Amino acid sequence: MKNPFLSVSETDRTEYLSARCSLNRAVLAKLPIYGIEDGIEGMTFKEIFSTPAIVAGIRRASKRYGVDLSDKPDYLLPQLLDRSLVSDNARYRQMGETVVKKFGSRLGLILLTLKTGLQENRAARDDWDDACWEFWSALDTVIFTGGLASSMLGRRFKEHILTIFDTARVKPYHIMLFDNGTYIGVMGVAQRLMADDTVSLVMDFGHTGVKRAVIKKAGGEIAEFSPQESLPSLHMQSRFDSEDEKRREAIALHRYIVTTIAKSYRIGLNDAPLSNTVLISIANYTHNGMLNSVRGGYAKLCVIGSDYARVLEDDLSGELHRDIKVRLVHDSTASALYFSGVDNSVCITLGTGFGVGFPDIRLN
Repeated sequence: MKNPFLSVSETDRTEYLSARCSLNRAVLAKLPIYGIEDGIEGMTFKEIFSTPAIVAGIRRASKRYGVDLSDKPDYLLPQLLDRSLVSDNARYRQMGETVVKKFGSRLGLILLTLKTGLQENRAARDDWDDACWEFWSALDTVIFTGGLASSMLGRRFKEHILTIFDTARVKPYHIMLFDNGTYIGVMGVAQRLMADDTVSLVMDFGHTGVKRAVIKKAGGEIAEFSPQESLPSLHMQSRFDSEDEKRREAIALHRYIVTTIAKSYRIGLNDAPLSNTVLISIANYTHNGMLNSVRGGYAKLCVIGSDYARVLEDDLSGELHRDIKVRLVHDSTASALYFSGVDNSVCITLGTGFGVGFPDIRLN
């Protein structure tokens, strides 16, 4: 079945993901079944299920069960939720079970909404035609990656998803979980896009962190994987009071990206001669080196130049004194590339929001 979320480049005939694939702004206008959590009707998918929503749910449940989390920062709470499911402390277990059932059921209702494609939900998504809904209905496999899909947390979410489909008497998607997703985008890009018998720097610029690794490919397989220390994502502001402020932040972000890549490249050179091609997964929709100018913290980079890959190539070539080439890949697509052998599937990253990628995308 033709994927309506993929477009084809006119220059090199490669496929790329269109921004309308996003699940975050989809609205659950009508619940596919009632009696589970009826209050979420009318909310967006991102409001229903996301890391911030789960963090808020943990804090509410902690008060209910008398668990003091006042000294715990928000970013640690998803890991704490995972550990609470096997805790010796009964209050922690009760808190964890309550939160996981709530959000696992919500995730199940979202998937059931996509599977059933009720008319009210179709009408609420004006940028999707019937082909988009039929595509989601016909998919066989949903692959979940990201921190919220790993370990015990992911397995319990899966249980609640299947319970929702069983309650609705609808055949479920086959749910695949991937435990160790820290470098999955880096690995996916290297596996599909690295030239054989080369050593390359591969980067992953996410919303919250930067992953980087030097990878050797030989015989068509990843032969060596040398990760470097992860770094924080900086200058990720996406709303501005003026165009001048937007430009200043874009320049600051660009300088950070160039400096980070150049330092990482030099570190890699200490151990091996590197390819002049740097592969980059980035949390933005990409097409022929261009970024989407609307969504996310990296969108502001478009004010520096329409072809951002070329901008990076010019600045990195000057910084590193060699002819550097850059390949930009949408981050969820990068993760999906790791599962290229899974037919008729979608890869969904569970994080700040939903990331969507398709393993069968055709890239040169």
